[in-house]
Amino acid sequence: MFERTEDLESKGMLSAPGDHFRGRYEVERKFRVPETAPVRQRLQEFGAVPFTLGNTETDIFLDLSDGRLERNHQFHTLRAMQPSGRVLWISKGPAKDACVAMDLPDFDKALAMLSSLGFQEKRRITKRRDIYFHGDFHVTLDHVDGLGAFVEVAVMTDDEDRLPALRLGVQDAVTELGLAAHQEEYRSYREMLFG
Repeated sequence: MFERTEDLESKGMLSAPGDHFRGRYEVERKFRVPETAPVRQRLQEFGAVPFTLGNTETDIFLDLSDGRLERNHQFHTLRAMQPSGRVLWISKGPAKDACVAMDLPDFDKALAMLSSLGFQEKRRITKRRDIYFHGDFHVTLDHVDGLGAFVEVAVMTDDEDRLPALRLGVQDAVTELGLAAHQEEYRSYREMLFG
């Protein structure tokens, strides 16, 4: 199921993503940890599949000049990943679990296009991120500049009716990885850094 090919490697991937990033909804839980090494060890023990390792991600948060998207709890992010060279446009909200992402071929052209549509850069965050696939879930091990270390456990779907069951599944994965309730962080990185 998870094959390593030269084509994948040229895109900075160690395995095929399968359906891990397909969907219009995302169930996600985030935990602040002293370090990510213990969770990485557990993932390796469980046979989790590495997807990307050692990427630096730069997230540029975009809004219209009047800030109306953020006021409506809609968040648009253009993400550049290095050294993989991947570029994503991510739209979250306004519903709690609403999330749509798409690959784009060129960061500079994407930013120019979005700017021509009236989007403006509002904030920028840089993080180092490793992603593993653990069953149906993707687990990210993050180090965010100015914030520290975090683990996210997430799953995506197109089926809104599956969200309650997926929340239970994420909880099971969280428990299996040894993450504790007192470590859970309910704010986004953007909210933690910028309020």
